[in-house]
Amino acid sequence: MSHPTTDRAQSETVGVILLVTVFVVSASAIGVAYVGGVGSDTDEVVVSAELSADGTDLRVDHLGGDALANEELAVVVRAEGNSTRYPFAPPGEFAPGERRTFSDALIANATNEVGLYHEPSGEQIERTTLVPKPDPTVETGSIEGTVVGRDAASFRVFSGASFGVRQSVAPLSGAVVTVDGAGSVAKTRTGSDGTYRIDGLEPGEYEVSASAPGLAVSTKRVDVGRNSTTTAEFRLDPLRPAEFDVEIVDVDRRVNTGDPLTVEATVKNVGDEEGTQPIEFSAAGTVIGSEPLTLAGGERRELSLTWRPDLTDVGTVELAVASENDTATTTVEVFDPEGDGVAYVDRDGDGIAEETFSATELAARGEFDGHLVVFDDTDLRGTLSVEADRITLRDGVSLSAGSIDLDADGDVSIAGARIDTSFTGWFGLSGGDIEIDSGGRIAARGATVTATALAAPGDIDLSAADDVDLTNGVFNAQATVFFGSNGAIVVESERGTVTTDGAWFAPDPTVEAGDED
Repeated sequence: MSHPTTDRAQSETVGVILLVTVFVVSASAIGVAYVGGVGSDTDEVVVSAELSADGTDLRVDHLGGDALANEELAVVVRAEGNSTRYPFAPPGEFAPGERRTFSDALIANATNEVGLYHEPSGEQIERTTLVPKPDPTVETGSIEGTVVGRDAASFRVFSGASFGVRQSVAPLSGAVVTVDGAGSVAKTRTGSDGTYRIDGLEPGEYEVSASAPGLAVSTKRVDVGRNSTTTAEFRLDPLRPAEFDVEIVDVDRRVNTGDPLTVEATVKNVGDEEGTQPIEFSAAGTVIGSEPLTLAGGERRELSLTWRPDLTDVGTVELAVASENDTATTTVEVFDPEGDGVAYVDRDGDGIAEETFSATELAARGEFDGHLVVFDDTDLRGTLSVEADRITLRDGVSLSAGSIDLDADGDVSIAGARIDTSFTGWFGLSGGDIEIDSGGRIAARGATVTATALAAPGDIDLSAADDVDLTNGVFNAQATVFFGSNGAIVVESERGTVTTDGAWFAPDPTVEAGDED
């Protein structure tokens, strides 16, 4: 049985329609669309796109195909009965591999029907349904507390048999509280009752500070936890007024007349408020210079001050650096390079020389009333025997003679000095004795005491009523040839200690003390 020709034609037409339908369905499933009438009269444009959600943000990815102009594209979102159009931002084009993100275009926990459209042709390039989840909620914490300050009024209290004054505190209204940490800074002011609270802080460590006019800033570090409140209480004290402390940190203790002397000093404002004060530099009570100095609270400044002494300043001179609040002093020795003085006597203990002596006068006089100070190198051929209330050889001074006898009613200090009676006999065969007798202490830290010789060195005898300190000193009474005999080193303390840490002896000493160290 044969079919009519019209039936066969109709069947073929239906088949074509079915094939086209299957193709369009397949293209929609893989995100590929054909946009007709674009690019030329005969060519169609092929576009592959994907629509996805990132939280409530909508993402459109161009997976492949042809590029389209931005102004020809738009996204339409339908959710909860509303329809919203989101155009692509011109100029430019949407090309393969690119992504467009539309922030908060989607509604969380709702069905969002999304379509990508080519507007000139009205063709839908891609469509999908998205149900985005909301971003996870960040659990935050809080900081709260009270800011108080010293009350203007105080009241008397009675305790037992005495009265006292008790300081009271009051809430501070309008104080500024700042928190800084965990990548954020927040600020608030206290209420009329002095309280404050700052919410919405991510967990972490914060620096919290409270401030108010006329009061010192107070700062604390606190930890904020999730869904918890941390308490930070503050008491603000009045700002301390400017107060300048002065310190002399370095100065040359010896200077010749006509040479400049530099004093290094520091001035620090130990108060909270900025202040300006005159800084005076004086020598022997005479102001050399005065300059105003301004310092912020807690600021420190280094000063370099210069003085040039003249002949009227020979002797011991007191230098002073002073602010309105504090004075720092030091003493220096001023020498006349043209003179021959090597020692002086301070009779009243004020550090100022009453009488100066040459080396020859020092040896000839022998007895001195007061504190005898040897301030310059002294070299004598014969015997040096002196008596005084106290005896001091300045640090770095060298004293040499045929023999040396120092006798003091009080302390003797040869710390850092050098005493030498070596090789004083014929051809250096013998050395002179060194005897130091103190009615107080002997300070010989870092001293060098030498009585050595080729064959017959001298003896070294140190005797004190109180402590003897020989720390890091050198004491040598040794013969330098094999047939010679060493001298003796004797150290005695009647009622004190003998300290020999780091000291060197040749030969070994004989030590007698109530408490040897």
